[in-house]
Amino acid sequence: MMKRLSTFIASVLSAAIITGCGTDSAEPEVPAEQTDPDMQQTEPDAETEENIQEVEFPHMHGLAFTGDGEKVYTPAHDGLRVFEDGIWNRVEGPRHDYMGFTMTANGFYSSGHPSMQTDYENPLGIIKSADEGKSIEVLGLEGEVDFHLMSAGYNSGAIYVMNPHPNSGMEDTGLYVTTNEARDWEKGDMDGVSANIIAIAAHPAEKSTVTVSTEKGVFLSQDAGDTFEQVLDGKPVPALTFTHEGKILAAEGIGEETTLQVIDSSGETQQIPAPEIKEEDAIQYIAQNPKSSKTMMVTTMNRNIFYTEDNGESWKKTVEEGKSQNNS
Repeated sequence: MMKRLSTFIASVLSAAIITGCGTDSAEPEVPAEQTDPDMQQTEPDAETEENIQEVEFPHMHGLAFTGDGEKVYTPAHDGLRVFEDGIWNRVEGPRHDYMGFTMTANGFYSSGHPSMQTDYENPLGIIKSADEGKSIEVLGLEGEVDFHLMSAGYNSGAIYVMNPHPNSGMEDTGLYVTTNEARDWEKGDMDGVSANIIAIAAHPAEKSTVTVSTEKGVFLSQDAGDTFEQVLDGKPVPALTFTHEGKILAAEGIGEETTLQVIDSSGETQQIPAPEIKEEDAIQYIAQNPKSSKTMMVTTMNRNIFYTEDNGESWKKTVEEGKSQNNS
């Protein structure tokens, strides 16, 4: 069983890297007379009654609530999607192909590839947006690197990345952290972790605390990634995050065997009900509402999105196989 789970997660993650990270954003070709950049950025789509009812998600590259708890954002390869008042919509603005998308109290950080309608170098390096994606600020490494695994502490100011190749800010591959918005980077030794990293999460308040997941479980570091201790073992963990109370929230297993585990600082675990995940699917991202600990959302590798307001006692599917279920 473990071998089947590991093989499935490895194959899906490989496919996600191949399809979710091209050299350009996945924007539709536009006739020459309609290629004015200003028009493209302010009016990406004419919202008809039909496409208000159904929003498409080519991919999902992250998931996060805004600081006021009123909205949820996910990057969808061709720009952002937002969930508000029970409805998914496309976000106006440049259709950047965000990767490593992570929200903080002051906005979001991301990596990825720029919209073809902008002049940013490809890849984006690390960017920040303080206005929910209407504009971005490049912090560093533009034209050098695209981080798929990245997490910023909600209030800590720390940003952790898994670096795929050497660049001007990092001499080696592996785990790095910055506490001054990408001006300086420190490498973590990652002692205690041997398997490939699937997901990463920075503690919301403690700069030196970070957790990662692998096919063998969940590992926690309290020294900026130099050493890790295993806090959950037995099954692959395809997704994890920190709750706003500082506990680890991890999706363990795949398909019908998926569970959601809450792990506190002592290593004690508590299981909360997970949504119904189909056999050949797995949770890919998890987000908790900063204003309501019982409100959460998860995405899956097969492009489903589930939402709960009662700590998992009931889940509503808001997106099915990449198409929104805007029924409210």
